[in-house]
Amino acid sequence: MHSYTVEPLYVKSDHEVIAADFYRPKSIEKPAVILMAHGLAALRHFKLVQYAQHFAQAGYAVVLFDYRYWGGSTGRPRELVSIEAQLDDWRSMISHIAERKSIDAKRMILWGTSLSGGYVLSLASRLHNIAAVMVQVPFVDGAESAKLYPLQQLPKALKISSQDYMGAKVGMSPKTLAVVAQKELCFLPTTDSYAGYMSIVNPDHYWSGEIPARVFFNLIRYRPIQEVRQINIPVLFIAAQRDSLIPIESSRETATNIAPYVQYEEWDMQHFDIYHGEWFKKVIQTQLEFLQQLFGVQ
Repeated sequence: MHSYTVEPLYVKSDHEVIAADFYRPKSIEKPAVILMAHGLAALRHFKLVQYAQHFAQAGYAVVLFDYRYWGGSTGRPRELVSIEAQLDDWRSMISHIAERKSIDAKRMILWGTSLSGGYVLSLASRLHNIAAVMVQVPFVDGAESAKLYPLQQLPKALKISSQDYMGAKVGMSPKTLAVVAQKELCFLPTTDSYAGYMSIVNPDHYWSGEIPARVFFNLIRYRPIQEVRQINIPVLFIAAQRDSLIPIESSRETATNIAPYVQYEEWDMQHFDIYHGEWFKKVIQTQLEFLQQLFGVQ
């Protein structure tokens, strides 16, 4: 087990500044590096620190960041989710890491969960300086996930999304929608999502629980599944069989499209189980074994 330091890191992305934590093992001169960020409307402090700590103890450098508009990063309106901007933030962080002398940029791994899992699959299909990808319960097909949204609520969600999008064009204040809620209209209305999402929220960090509604339509149109055939690096893909947000059939089809480069696993769990208890222990063990097969013991 390696000791490590955690340093603040600030990286420019377009006109904004991305806040990150840089975990660096003390005893390894140029370690492999894992780049991490969270899923929909989540901060890096929502259960991702526990992953970063385990990776650093195993001898890997880790850069864990917040997207623009979130957490310690700059940008307004606050708590805006923009798929395009968040993908740009990933590219900015990748470019920054590639230039750092204290790590081995040739061994850069992208790590994603839920929506960020979709991001890193998209990026791995386009970029050529990535060594491997690890995704857990990744968002792979917005069109298919939309079919799980309650049919009677879908027109209302699309309407407020359209209103917010058009209002933003003329400088109006955002129309927001709850990320999760027990009874009201929200982004993630499935039966296990409220308790599941709230189980990862860190009360020590500000989080309103609402985001501008304009991203709803963009999420439906975001389909990493259509890009993954271009991936030609090792991918660890862990799916939840009882995922109420991502159809297991979509995960299976995506993994098939990545073959033969994918190590695909299905576990009998729900979407948010992977952050807790025995499932968390299992995912850390599985991810570290995958890395060891690629790079050997750090």
